[in-house]
Amino acid sequence: MSENVAKPKQEKLVSLVIPCYNEEKNIERYEAELIPVLEDLPYDYEAILVDDGSTKDDTWGAIKRLSEKFDTVTGLKHSRNYGMGAAYQTGFDHSKGDYVVVYSSDLEIPPVEIARVVAKMDEGFDLVNTHRVGRWSEGGGLASAIRRVPSKIANGLIKRISGVEMHDTGSGLKGFKRFIIENLRIYGDMHRFLPAYAGLYTKNFCEFEVEYQERTYGESAYGSLMRTFSVFLDLFTMKFMLSFATKPFTMMPGRLFGSTGLVSFSVGFVATLYALFLKFGLGQPIGQRPLFIGGLLLTVFGMQLIMTGLLGELMMRTYFESSHKTPYIVSEEA
Repeated sequence: MSENVAKPKQEKLVSLVIPCYNEEKNIERYEAELIPVLEDLPYDYEAILVDDGSTKDDTWGAIKRLSEKFDTVTGLKHSRNYGMGAAYQTGFDHSKGDYVVVYSSDLEIPPVEIARVVAKMDEGFDLVNTHRVGRWSEGGGLASAIRRVPSKIANGLIKRISGVEMHDTGSGLKGFKRFIIENLRIYGDMHRFLPAYAGLYTKNFCEFEVEYQERTYGESAYGSLMRTFSVFLDLFTMKFMLSFATKPFTMMPGRLFGSTGLVSFSVGFVATLYALFLKFGLGQPIGQRPLFIGGLLLTVFGMQLIMTGLLGELMMRTYFESSHKTPYIVSEEA
């Protein structure tokens, strides 16, 4: 049970989700640095710590010791390392808060900023992001530049593709209202684009600057340079998913593949007819002519595209109906 004296709280719950991977020493700091900040929030809170299959230290032991001391702390342990996206989703699935806040396990952002995130959501914002100032600073030398430049390019591309104006989409401190979490499903490394995907459900968001402080213990497991570069590959998937999710019935597979297939079929059919006219009307040989072979290929290819579009229509309808998704989101009820 908690050793702290309970204080009367307003009728809301804040869920803090923290993915942890080999962070034993940092978790041991939570009692002195993180818990007091949470206790001072105007609302009740629950802290959900997800051990993402740590193997190099006793992260799970540290989480259990903290949860035994504070009844507001819950520990969840993955059977193996699934990645930060899976750790976030685990925390989201077990959270009950009206506000859900994600936070870096290494305390790279001062815990006091959590209260500012909650205050911003109290002001009415549905999504609150933080911008880490001083991370990979200009005076950090070549190693800092190697990480800073790709990160800036990636953030710029994410902003341009998603339309969500954020400077630091990878920040470890973010806040979401409940309706976003209930509709947000994270697959693979989608956690890199949380503000972009959350932008599907709301345009009422803000971002404020926070101080960045280097980790005291351990090494970053989720922020390697290779992961930064892999963001560029994931951008293609993000663009498709954002387009599909925002206007699914204007991006119908039947239209997308059907229109292309119709053009291909039409051009191929006309070319084939012309080749047959040369053969039977003018008596010219066409067996080795590129026009005849190309026409047949375009005709067959066009038919395949049209059939692919029809299959895509069936799959899309199955997706929406089986997952009970709707083309709208209700964020509040009166």
